[in-house]
Amino acid sequence: MKPPIYLDNASSSFPKPKSVAKAVADAINLVGANPGRSSHALGLKASRIVFETREAAALLLGLNSPERIIFTKNATEGINLALKGLLGPGDKVAISCLEHNAVIRPLTVFKKRGVKIVRAPCDANGLPDPGAVPDVKMLVTVSASNVTAALADIKRLGKACKKKNVLLMVDASQTAGCVPFDTSNIDVLACSGHKGLLGPQGTGFVWFAPHVEPRTMIEGGSGSDSQSALMPVYWPDRHEAGTLNTPGLAGLKAAIKYLSRRTIEAVRQSEVALCRIILDRLRDDRRIVVYPPRGAAAWKRRAGLVSFNAKGVDPAELGDRLDRLGVAVRVGLHCAPEAHRFLGTFPDGTVRVSPGAMTRKADIKKFFKALDKALTMR
Repeated sequence: MKPPIYLDNASSSFPKPKSVAKAVADAINLVGANPGRSSHALGLKASRIVFETREAAALLLGLNSPERIIFTKNATEGINLALKGLLGPGDKVAISCLEHNAVIRPLTVFKKRGVKIVRAPCDANGLPDPGAVPDVKMLVTVSASNVTAALADIKRLGKACKKKNVLLMVDASQTAGCVPFDTSNIDVLACSGHKGLLGPQGTGFVWFAPHVEPRTMIEGGSGSDSQSALMPVYWPDRHEAGTLNTPGLAGLKAAIKYLSRRTIEAVRQSEVALCRIILDRLRDDRRIVVYPPRGAAAWKRRAGLVSFNAKGVDPAELGDRLDRLGVAVRVGLHCAPEAHRFLGTFPDGTVRVSPGAMTRKADIKKFFKALDKALTMR
């Protein structure tokens, strides 16, 4: 059986660089020890994997103070640690119109605890307007919509938030590793390890700027200051209780090394080129409705994914047909119902095609061949 044409990289990148699987296997087969807990040779090797992954991630994304990168199992966990560690009763937080459930659901719980949630003034694409930052404690935004592909102006937003003393939290799940963006004025940054960063599933991190001090949300063993009943005061130990996913982080380190050699900009150019082919073909097809960002003729204003629907065909049905024809795409609400309400595609959602770092032009040709066949199936 032939492997499917994989066009669901906005959900999880695949295939990974070969070095990623090797690094994971080596960490399991050759290291195996607990990082930060033991002083024997294998324990030190495990600690070195974690340390070097942290340093590599900071260097790749331009983050100072690498020790303030807190490893998590995904961006969702990092978002929860940040929101719950920084917000409290009486605080006000503003969000974009496009947020993922990773933001919407914890904030919905927080509403019951006295946190006020408001919509930030947004542009035509549902992203926060840098010229109208509201008076709140924190502004939360996606760096790119996982539904429309619209890119937020993070650089301008960061400067505007800084002037108003508003914390800027960015969910970079759709841009870290595949779209260059300015991190100099971000206060909190949450990243998935398994998407554009090309690492294994079960990896991610949240970074806090040096002036941001969240409460600890998880307490337990840290391998340091063990005589105390409280978590250590120093980072990253303060926020990394329990054993880390060392094999996963070894794979993430290998993925980041791959990206450092290839460069994020090169990945970006490849994905843009493939998305241009997809958009041009879909726009010329009268059977298809495409949902691009509004006013985004310039490719620097959109991420590497395309959402569309076929007239008269339920997106779930079309996705099933494509799957039977050997093409993997994402359908439905993409865990972002607010974005679909904004777009007007709620409750059915859309079909989403997202090429990745390893996608080839030949894959796109096969996708369109399958799409033509899928549109005639009954």
